[in-house]
Amino acid sequence: MTHELQRTIDAVWRAESAKIIAALARLTRDVGLAEDLAQDALVTALEHWPAHGLPDNPAAWLMTTAKNRALDRIRQAALHRRKQQQLGSEGDARGDHVTPDFSDTLDDREHIDDDLLRLIFTACHPVLSREAQVALTLKLLAGLSTAEIARAYLQSETTIA
Repeated sequence: MTHELQRTIDAVWRAESAKIIAALARLTRDVGLAEDLAQDALVTALEHWPAHGLPDNPAAWLMTTAKNRALDRIRQAALHRRKQQQLGSEGDARGDHVTPDFSDTLDDREHIDDDLLRLIFTACHPVLSREAQVALTLKLLAGLSTAEIARAYLQSETTIA
């Protein structure tokens, strides 16, 4: 991979990663999964773009790839639920053991169209300490690494993680 292509990919990722994660979090209702899916899209770009060239709209390419991965996961989860029902696991199929996500309550009380704003509300959930809220916001929305956040807090990476 050329140095110029690597710089371009880094710039696109820094500018677009928060938007991609926010959109995926809305779609999947799972911030951790959203981060994983966004990273998967980045890995796919790192594998695909050097061989096939930079797409006309790299940000849209990353978003589409990530959303397609999310839809695959959602379909796979639906298939697993159907299989569980067939096996008689009605409690698991209904999700009785699942704790509702904070973003679900946002949908019930107030409709928020902006994915980034929804992600901010999720990151600033009142059950988290103020420091955890800020660290999570810095990671998800500002794109800072755990190491960068740890340095800012003068804490170890393990503590921040």
